[in-house]
Amino acid sequence: MSERRNRKLKKEIKAEYVEFDSDENFAFIVGYTFGGAPYGFTHEEMNEIEKENNETDDII
Repeated sequence: MSERRNRKLKKEIKAEYVEFDSDENFAFIVGYTFGGAPYGFTHEEMNEIEKENNETDDII
């Protein structure tokens, strides 16, 4: 198996075991303010991050 494929597979495996909160506004809730409001990455931001990661994987 190529090194690139191996690294990608390890990332996918790690992602499967990570538990995180999400809701209709946030794809990944990093935490909550003292008042209880969530903060994190929106669905749009996560789509951009995933797009950039896929482009980087294609280059490597």
